Amino acid sequence: AGKGGKADNKGPLVDWGVADSVTLDLLKRKGYNVVRYKAAVVDFTSESRTITLVGNKKELAAVERDPTQIVADTIAYTDTSTTLRAQGPKITMHDPSRGEDVVAHDWMNYDVELRQGTMRDVETAATSGQRWIVKAHRAAFANDSTAQEGSVFYGRDGVITSCEDSIPHYDFVAKELKRISGNWVVARPAVLYIEGVPVAWLPFIFQDARSGRRSGILTPRFGLAELVRNSPTYRRNVENIGYYFNLSEYYDAAFSMDWRSSANATDFDPGWTRLNGEIRYKWLNRFVSGRLALSNQTLSTGLSNTSLSWAHQQDFSIHSRLTMNANYVTSTTVQRQTTLNAMQAIGTIASQINYQRDMGLVSMSLGGTRRQYPGRSQIDQDFPSLNLTSKPIDVTSWALWTPSFSTSTSSSLHLDQSGDFTRRYLTRSDGSLDSAKVDRNTRTTQLSFNSPFKFQTPFKDFELQINTGVTASDRLNDFPEIQTIVDPTDTTRRVSRVFARTYLSQLNWDFSFGLPSFFQGTWNLAPSVSLNNVDPGAFFVRSHFSGSKWVSQSKRPSFSLGISPTFFGLFPGFGSVSRFRHSLTPSVQYSYAPSATVNNDYMLATGRTSSGYLGNLAQNRVTVSLTQSIEAKIKQGGDSAINNPEGGRKIKVVSLTFTPVTYDFERAAKTGKSGFATDRFGYSLRSDLLPGFDFGSDYSLFQGSVLSDTAKFSPYLESIRASFNLNAESSIVKLIGRLFGGRASPSAAVPVDSTTGTATDRPLPGSRLQGSQSVAGQSMREGPQGMGATKGFDASFTFTKNQQRAPTGSYRSRDFDVTIQCQALKDLNPIQYQVCVQSALSNSSSQDITNTQTTAGGTFVRIPPQTNIQTHLNFNLTEKWSSSYSTNYDVERSEFGAQTVSLQRDMHDWRAIFGFTQAPNGNFAFTFFISL
Repeated sequence: AGKGGKADNKGPLVDWGVADSVTLDLLKRKGYNVVRYKAAVVDFTSESRTITLVGNKKELAAVERDPTQIVADTIAYTDTSTTLRAQGPKITMHDPSRGEDVVAHDWMNYDVELRQGTMRDVETAATSGQRWIVKAHRAAFANDSTAQEGSVFYGRDGVITSCEDSIPHYDFVAKELKRISGNWVVARPAVLYIEGVPVAWLPFIFQDARSGRRSGILTPRFGLAELVRNSPTYRRNVENIGYYFNLSEYYDAAFSMDWRSSANATDFDPGWTRLNGEIRYKWLNRFVSGRLALSNQTLSTGLSNTSLSWAHQQDFSIHSRLTMNANYVTSTTVQRQTTLNAMQAIGTIASQINYQRDMGLVSMSLGGTRRQYPGRSQIDQDFPSLNLTSKPIDVTSWALWTPSFSTSTSSSLHLDQSGDFTRRYLTRSDGSLDSAKVDRNTRTTQLSFNSPFKFQTPFKDFELQINTGVTASDRLNDFPEIQTIVDPTDTTRRVSRVFARTYLSQLNWDFSFGLPSFFQGTWNLAPSVSLNNVDPGAFFVRSHFSGSKWVSQSKRPSFSLGISPTFFGLFPGFGSVSRFRHSLTPSVQYSYAPSATVNNDYMLATGRTSSGYLGNLAQNRVTVSLTQSIEAKIKQGGDSAINNPEGGRKIKVVSLTFTPVTYDFERAAKTGKSGFATDRFGYSLRSDLLPGFDFGSDYSLFQGSVLSDTAKFSPYLESIRASFNLNAESSIVKLIGRLFGGRASPSAAVPVDSTTGTATDRPLPGSRLQGSQSVAGQSMREGPQGMGATKGFDASFTFTKNQQRAPTGSYRSRDFDVTIQCQALKDLNPIQYQVCVQSALSNSSSQDITNTQTTAGGTFVRIPPQTNIQTHLNFNLTEKWSSSYSTNYDVERSEFGAQTVSLQRDMHDWRAIFGFTQAPNGNFAFTFFISL
């Protein structure tokens, strides 16, 4: 019978042979119960009306009373009592009404009429997607084919497992168990054994054995300590107590409750109750799917929070599609205070919506994003965002037009970084003063329209291209701000004024004329003519300085000629390298623009003066950039070297790229100083010898504005970045392994982003991508601290350094304080406060603090320098054990950030994960998760 009679289900349990015509006629008669048997020896006792069937070595004895069959060495059936006793080392009972066969050992007693029996050392199974094997030392069963529940199986000293190996990798050992055919498997109490090691004790277990989707009780989440407290101060916590409703084949719903005891509650850790509701829907024929979840959480302190998550995808046609993922909470403080996951405490509550439509020549994309931050009142949103792109339009047979249009509005509400003023003072009707907290909001609206034309000429490969475009933007800071106004006649005289709000509106138009390129493929000579603004700003501007009046600057023609050849040389190789290729690609552009003026009204509207301004000078410039690389071609072996001598794997040994640098001869002649007109310079270095290796550095070249004659050429290091990845396929790892006598083993390569050189299969520690989360429904449940799909060894290392250059002269400044956005957690949850501060510090260098600046003259925000080292390791301790380690180290503060260690054990169908997390202040948390 195999395990639980699995083998018997593949074919007939008993071969009754071919029935003759008399037997067939008897079997067809109605009103009779058919009993037939088969054995080597048959003994019939007339007094007790008992028939004993004895099998032999070739074939066991069998008896059938439709539809039940029993096969054993010896079977004794008493007709007066309709009881049957089977004996033998292996006894199999087959009943189609109950599904799986029942296999017993030594003996079995069965009442054929009542379909009840007892047995010893029994084994059966229940199938519901997963096949569950049920064993018991002593068992009894009852079967009623007319009842909805089918058969019921009882057992003592039993085992339940889904592992079908001869020696199961795991099993539940239970004192008592019950299996209702086609419905449930229940056991109490149960001990989970994995590889023979007891792992967990459970008061009871149950498994729904019904097939398909159906309504039922949700699986609650609780620990052993919820039943038996290990400390009088322990706070009980139970989640997912609820019910699932299978409403139809198109949608379903689930309602649940989460609860945390308010006994011994504190402001740091209050008790709470959370009610959850979720509806999921999916119409395949209408191409609609999604989920809508709502939860309401009430704390013992009286605070509350309502969370909403809505994910929706819909294809209206093959040309239009709507995608939405909305998350919203009414209280980010409650959401952050009650989460037990440190990464969720610093994550982002993000929402996105996007509608795409292909309208033939024009494609439209309309959408937006919205972001909330746990524990913070600030809201960042980009809505609406509209993009219209056109396919090339044939205006005539010789003119091609490709227009595009885009507009977007971005706003930040309730900014939590303090500005020049934290309080707003008001005068009451009685003349007394009152104050209110300043609510800082900012908004930016942008619009652009590009209209490039491409003209064909009678000459081959001679195309003309005209690029025209209009851009507009409007930025508003709705909060009081101190602005410094410089007297244009005497720059030493400065006046500070307070504006209730500041704004800057800009309107610009561009025109350029692209001539055809010459010597394509060699020198790549490209001339162009354009009309550029004299000042790098927009052509029309208005601001709070201009009194809402539009002012304009001047435009001037600019003529340029550029070349970008590629030089390369081949050099003989050595060792396994057949040869090297060194390529050098310089890009040189010469441009000239006549002198022009920018009026004082324009300069004042942008918060500047004409004193010492160099933008009026003529431009006589040379811009140079350089890219070079060295490639190695690996030697081929065997016939490949003869049949395909040009083949062979190529490796980029080193690639070095420099950003463009501009030198202005007119500037050098007029000022008598450096002629460099580029305010920043950087370079990047990459190599395939170390997968994902990327090194780069950026410099600020001038102390002061590059458009001012007071600017001093003084290179200043602003940032350094370095990253690389290692795995079992890395050349360096293989070399070290061979030195120590190791052998290469296959492993999955870590995907690498070609632009950043970092691994793309997981976010780096502290990355904001790590924290984007759902705030309601089943998807908000905390997942285990698991390993990625990568096997073997892989490691990623990242080093970043960022420091800000302070402006010159006298200026008003304030420090960027990252602790402000984490202040709400300081007294409530010190662990989350430390994690929040560390995360804010590691991300402060990437934050655009100047996004609230409208014009010059505002307060300068000083950002503290940041030097950070991030590490992520994955490696296999054994074939079944794997480990992961993540950390980051703040060099400036000389302290580690959050450290995460994860151990994972693969056990056939099971996976066990041990997680350890330590906060920067030394507090730690240990988690254990095991699942099928």
